Amino acid sequence: MYFLVLLQLLPDAPADVPAHEPFIDSLIERHLVLLGGGFGSEPVDGVIGGYLLHVTDQAQAEAIVATDPYLTSGACTATITHWDLVGIDREAIDHDFD
Repeated sequence: MYFLVLLQLLPDAPADVPAHEPFIDSLIERHLVLLGGGFGSEPVDGVIGGYLLHVTDQAQAEAIVATDPYLTSGACTATITHWDLVGIDREAIDHDFD
């Protein structure tokens, strides 16, 4: 199952939480995140970024998100929603992406 996680920055919270990147790297190493990223300098309704989890159920998604440094630091809240992913065009991925 796929779950979209949207991170909404709380007022007066730092937009940069350095521990978040190693957290995402650990999810990648465990093959739990399909994609993710920030929305740059233009948040969308306060949402600064997000990631797409590939997990067994919503409980697993919630448990993972509860350990996200953006949440544990108090900088963000998260919205988690099930996503019925219908396909991925692997050829559309930038081959130089790292």
